[in-house]
Amino acid sequence: MSTKQRILDTALELFNTTNTQAATTNHIAKAMGISVGNLHYHYKNREEIIFRLYEQMLTENTLLVEDLPKNIVELFEHQKLVSKILWKYRFFYRELLFLLSRDPELKTRYIKDNIAHRQRIRIGFENLAQNGDLNVPYDNILEQLTDTIMLVLSFWNPMLETLGKEIDENGFEEATTHIRGAMRPYLTEQALDALKVFAES
Repeated sequence: MSTKQRILDTALELFNTTNTQAATTNHIAKAMGISVGNLHYHYKNREEIIFRLYEQMLTENTLLVEDLPKNIVELFEHQKLVSKILWKYRFFYRELLFLLSRDPELKTRYIKDNIAHRQRIRIGFENLAQNGDLNVPYDNILEQLTDTIMLVLSFWNPMLETLGKEIDENGFEEATTHIRGAMRPYLTEQALDALKVFAES
């Protein structure tokens, strides 16, 4: 593994267990057993490390439009993957607004990516409707479901913290359960039957 990747991996662990303000580049270098100068040879500051971790998270999490789920089972399988990735990079959404306020470059990039992410979610719902898995009785249902998913994915962690709940991997799985609950009134019998088989497999 390259030193650059080791820095990212160490920073991710420290950011997750403390926070991005408590884990300085000095702390990261010390945890790795390298000099601060060596670390700064690869990354000029903590903000660059955070930016690279954000890009790494996107690489693991983002589907091309043609690879978006085409049916309800594919969607739920993808949601399982997303919950694991959110847990892996939990520091980012825990500190989302703070991180964006500190780094204008990250904020600009995040907004651009988030708009594209919202469009992909919307297309995913359109795929489900076309496949006969989703009933859309009103024109605004897809928009509401899309925004519900956006809210849950972005702010589930802070919500749990403000309720005094412990943040663990199960908590992120509960986020996908919440999303499924929001979708359930609009799932067709075909989708429910497919999910029943999926759950029993």
